[in-house]
Amino acid sequence: MTGAGGSDFASFVAVGVPAFSLSSLSWDYGTYNWHTNRDTYDKIVFDEVRNNAILTAVLAYMASEDSVKTSRDKRVMPLDPATGLPREWPSQRPLVRDGGLD
Repeated sequence: MTGAGGSDFASFVAVGVPAFSLSSLSWDYGTYNWHTNRDTYDKIVFDEVRNNAILTAVLAYMASEDSVKTSRDKRVMPLDPATGLPREWPSQRPLVRDGGLD
């Protein structure tokens, strides 16, 4: 699937590179802490960080050792409820480095 918003893998998908979106089991953290002033070091669950690092390392290793390359075929996107047409894959956008200022 495509990445939404500022997902880390969206830029890879936009230029046709196979990418993965790894995520935790629960996004409850995002409802009250994520990207707020409450998002502090004491909220880190080190067992989860360790498990995610292991999962990422195993995925990268297995992908590098696989004799079959990942398909570059794009899946048909789900229908957009507003139009009834398949949603569009994201396209690459120009890089903007202005610190978020317009």
